[in-house]
Amino acid sequence: MDLELAFHEAAHAAEAAVTAAMGKYKSGNVTDEDDLTGVLIGRLDSAFDQSYGGINWSSSILRHRKGIAAQERRVGADMLIHVSLNTPGLTYSKGVLIQAKRVEPNSLMSVAEHNELTAQCGKMLAVSPASFVFDYAKTGMRCASANRIFGSNTRELHSACNLTPYRFFLELFRCTIGDQKIDSAIVDKLNVPEAIHLTGTVESPRQRRRMQ
Repeated sequence: MDLELAFHEAAHAAEAAVTAAMGKYKSGNVTDEDDLTGVLIGRLDSAFDQSYGGINWSSSILRHRKGIAAQERRVGADMLIHVSLNTPGLTYSKGVLIQAKRVEPNSLMSVAEHNELTAQCGKMLAVSPASFVFDYAKTGMRCASANRIFGSNTRELHSACNLTPYRFFLELFRCTIGDQKIDSAIVDKLNVPEAIHLTGTVESPRQRRRMQ
């Protein structure tokens, strides 16, 4: 099978899930960051319940808790995405930490908001280098590594986020980003408010023969 093609198809599916979630935000049906994160997790959960390019995907939502301000302050992240892949050509299990903000293009965060985000990035990076920032905007979501945001002086978050959702998920599935120390078992320890586990598998030729 062509893993690269399969990863591109999966990344497009993730991008469509993000677009649908941002559509809810644009229409005014969802406004708060934590609720929008929940919508995004739900859209990803629905999208990864089928096959893309020969990889059979399934998903599970690991945690959804209200009233989690204390936990988020401790870790700095409000979302965790964990991906497991088991194919003949590539096998891995790793995750990323994410802090989400709502900043529209050409809008500036306040100094206090910028300082808070920088502090949150520092807390995530103390846990794992595989930490990212998602900027929710009515025009669409953008992504960036927490290292990039932590080192930036700009308060215009949208322009500082240099990755499209498609590129973020493509590199996540390719395994060029992610931390193998972040697994599903660590979710309870980190107390990240929202977490999703995506699992991709490919049946071996022997398994297919057994089923025939």
